[in-house]
Order: sequence, then C-alpha cells, then structure tokens
Amino acid sequence: MAARKQEAHYESPPPTPTKQVYHRTQRSSPPNMPAGHPQTRYMNMLLALDDIPQIFNMMASFFTWILLAGFILFPGTFTSLQQQQFSGMGAQLLSVVSNIPLYITAWVCTGIGAVGMIWLWWKWRRNYIWIVNRIFVPGLLNSLAGVISVISNVYGVQYGTYSITSKSAIIVTAAVAVVCGCLILLYRFWLLANIKKEHNRQVGVEHAGGHGEGIMGERK
Repeated sequence: MAARKQEAHYESPPPTPTKQVYHRTQRSSPPNMPAGHPQTRYMNMLLALDDIPQIFNMMASFFTWILLAGFILFPGTFTSLQQQQFSGMGAQLLSVVSNIPLYITAWVCTGIGAVGMIWLWWKWRRNYIWIVNRIFVPGLLNSLAGVISVISNVYGVQYGTYSITSKSAIIVTAAVAVVCGCLILLYRFWLLANIKKEHNRQVGVEHAGGHGEGIMGERK
C-alpha cells in the first residue's frame, strides 16, 4: 500500500498545451511595442540582424574593401605622358607590358571582391536590410570612389588621353556602380518599401525619436 501511494505521489506532470509551447518558441516583441501586435516581415528582418554571425559582417567589409583596393590599383597601371611620347610599336609594347603585375593584381582584387559580394548577397538574399546596408551601399560608394580616382588620374597624369587600361578601368568601375545603384533602387525603394508599408499598416509608424530611442506611432 505504501509503495502504491509513493507511485501515485510521483505522477508525471500534465503535458504543456500546444499554444504555450508555440508562445515560448516565438521571438519576443520589442519593448516599445504594445502586447498583441503581430510580427511582420520587416520586424523579422530587423530582429534577424542580431542573429547573423559577426563573421559575415566582417566578410562583407573585407570584400567591399578589396573591391575598392582593386579600383585604386587600376590608375597605377595607366600609361604616363612620357611613355606616350614614344612612337611606333615600342610605345605600344611599353604601355601594355610595363605594368602587367600591378594590372593583374588589380583585376584579382576586383574579382575577389565582386565574387565575395555576390556570394554574400545569395547567402542572405532574404534579409533586404542586411544586403542593402552591408553590400550594395558600400559597393556603390567604393565604385564611385574608383570612378573618381580613374578620371582624376586620366586628366591629371594623362592630360585627358585614355589608354587601354584606363578605358577598361573606367568601364569596370562604372559598371559596378551602376549595378549597385540599380540594386539599391530595387531593394530599398521597392521591395523593402512595400514590406515596410505592410508593417506600418499592421503595427504602426515608428519614429526614431529625439535620441534614437524609438517611438511607436499610429497605424496607417
């Protein structure tokens, strides 16, 4: 009888309801958001920024930086005005062969940066906020810096004369700038804007506040 009483005393607790399990496994809402508001795609993207490993942020910075390094190296391969004073096949051979190692290095750096940026874009393509802030915007700014560097070198050293290397450099830097600019327009001002409108309709308009503390406004 005593053994039966002990078995009855140590009965297993009742199973946890499914709704409670679901509630415990969900992300918690931001502290400034009233209870009962749904979590939108825009909010999930913001919360996911903290979950993306730091190594990918460092890789994004590295790939965009090495892309800029390749763009900065291109002007060092341009033919100088003194080289252009030669005539005939000797001048053409000098302008092509003299800076081959630096020219190859510039292309390798540019290729590594471009391939790395494409890979990171594909890896985190579902988080529009991350790819815009970490890949497209730095890529656009670095490409514009490369375009300015190439043009200033052409008109400062070559007196407006475009060589083969300068033409290829201006084409590459301008193409990357155009691609990054178009992707920013696509993601930031269309895809992300539509998701944010949906978020504002369901949750409300959020304002930065006076010191970035965040203020919840009315729904639209």
